[in-house]
Amino acid sequence: MQRRQYVNTTPKGSESLTWLLPRGALAVALSITFILEVGFMDPLLPEWAFLAVKSAILLGLWATHATAYAVRRDRSDWLRQRGVELLILLAASAVMFLHAGAAHLLGALLILYILLQNYLALAQHVIRYSLLFVGSFAILISLGALLLMLPRATPLGNPIDPLDALFTSTSAVCVTGLIVRDTATEFTPFGQVIILILIQLGGLGIIIFGALLATMLSGSISVRHASNLQEAVAAVESGPGNIERLVRFVIVATLLTEAAGAAVLYLGWAPYAASDARVGEHMGFHSIFMSISAFCNAGFSIYSDNLEGFRYHWTSHVVIAPLIVCGGLGFPVLYNMWQTFVAQVKLRTGRLTQRQLNRQQLMRLNLHTRVVLVTTAAVFLLGAAGIFAGQLVPYFQHASTTVPSLDAEPLAPLTTGEVGRRLLDATFMSTTARTAGFNTMDMEELTTMSRFVLMMLMWIGGSPGGTAGGVKTTVVAVLLLTILATLRNRDETEIFNRSVPETLVRRAGALVMLGFGIVAGTTLCLTITESYRFSFHLFEAVSATSTVGLSLGLTSELTTFGRVVIIVAMFLGRVGPLALLGAVAFAGVEKVQYRYPSEPVMLG
Repeated sequence: MQRRQYVNTTPKGSESLTWLLPRGALAVALSITFILEVGFMDPLLPEWAFLAVKSAILLGLWATHATAYAVRRDRSDWLRQRGVELLILLAASAVMFLHAGAAHLLGALLILYILLQNYLALAQHVIRYSLLFVGSFAILISLGALLLMLPRATPLGNPIDPLDALFTSTSAVCVTGLIVRDTATEFTPFGQVIILILIQLGGLGIIIFGALLATMLSGSISVRHASNLQEAVAAVESGPGNIERLVRFVIVATLLTEAAGAAVLYLGWAPYAASDARVGEHMGFHSIFMSISAFCNAGFSIYSDNLEGFRYHWTSHVVIAPLIVCGGLGFPVLYNMWQTFVAQVKLRTGRLTQRQLNRQQLMRLNLHTRVVLVTTAAVFLLGAAGIFAGQLVPYFQHASTTVPSLDAEPLAPLTTGEVGRRLLDATFMSTTARTAGFNTMDMEELTTMSRFVLMMLMWIGGSPGGTAGGVKTTVVAVLLLTILATLRNRDETEIFNRSVPETLVRRAGALVMLGFGIVAGTTLCLTITESYRFSFHLFEAVSATSTVGLSLGLTSELTTFGRVVIIVAMFLGRVGPLALLGAVAFAGVEKVQYRYPSEPVMLG
């Protein structure tokens, strides 16, 4: 009787530890076996030994599934929930004796699925999402560093040391893009695949990525995890049902967008395959890598000169830039825009009446989406104008100088074509500074004004619920409108004829101050560990804490302590000041039920 009550009250999709722990342990053992088999240049064991170990592990997985099926009363539901896993397990067992490449691929899918299922089940018992979020990123970074230290991940004779591996893994998981080793030449294809996987997992976030796989493969997520996920993605609608729809949209939108971007890049680069060796070799993988890196706002490039070789190629401005924007807008915005588009199509085709549309509240973009779109457009236009003007400063200085300096470099004639090229540079740099980190132009070409504008754009960053970093566009919008409301002597902050709750205004202020604190602390530490100019320290600190990846050349010259500083800065910038603060200082603190008497304080 007690067991029946326990089964009925268990959240849907959860499993007992007697099933999770053996299955998780076998998945870990299988992953270790694969790493030992493919991660070394020379096999550590004979082929038959690896085959025997993998066969034993697969038999153990079949035994755990059979045992779990035998003790279940709802066997048909269990089979439906585990159907995909059983199919992958069956396929992996079948190809184990046929083809090593297919076995490795299916084995990796099986390991990923099992580990994510176990992770989700254990995550349901975590009270504070912030603790889970920070811990998940720390674990993934550590695992990524260990994988990058495998001999097969780097060229023979050029192994990576633990600190550089940790730096690269942190930069990939935090989708920053700062590098201390050239991704194109100092990592093998095996190492590049590891970096790409870390970028994808880090871009979506461990919680979102695990929940979306569980939703797509199992059919649902628990109420407890839905509430955690709602905090993670800042869903536009409340309730677990809406979050499940959002998660389904995340995986579909991500895969379709990245696939479309990779296809267009492949077609755009195809005409240059014969004349450009770096494009022609492994062009398919390069297209996939650059598409995922752009959508995740990672800034990692498969080319040593980043995108300087495609400075004025149409793919940089028509493919890479839109991918950056889509990833930076945030999934709640993309989801709401898709909802509105579908609803309007149904309304115009007669499949939905106006009354039904009003009842479903799908006829318009919500406040969050409108704020993000307007703020994103305004920041982009102002940033592009600032960078464009900054790049023209030398011309004004040259025109105002009666006796030109003999040491000054000659300026290119300011023709119509030159103005157009500089405008393209400004628009792309304004886009990539929103935490993407790609650069189509040499950073040394930037003037002081342009660098200042870039730092402002990097600090603002993208929008909530996406792959971008920074303090977020909505935070800046709320604070600016709060200042405007104060100047107009209004009691509330107003946006599009809506008032913003005071708690959100206070949260925005806290985010800004904590963001300033992290940047200031990082800059201070760099001034101690490095001997570059202060402007270089500040630029690097803003880039790292905002998870952008643009650099003035300081990253590759960092000392050991400087690299540790940037690693910490990238981690803090990615997990978010409030998430870290809540995990360390305010976990479990209840809201007080009293108020002190008020007394004014002079402010000026």
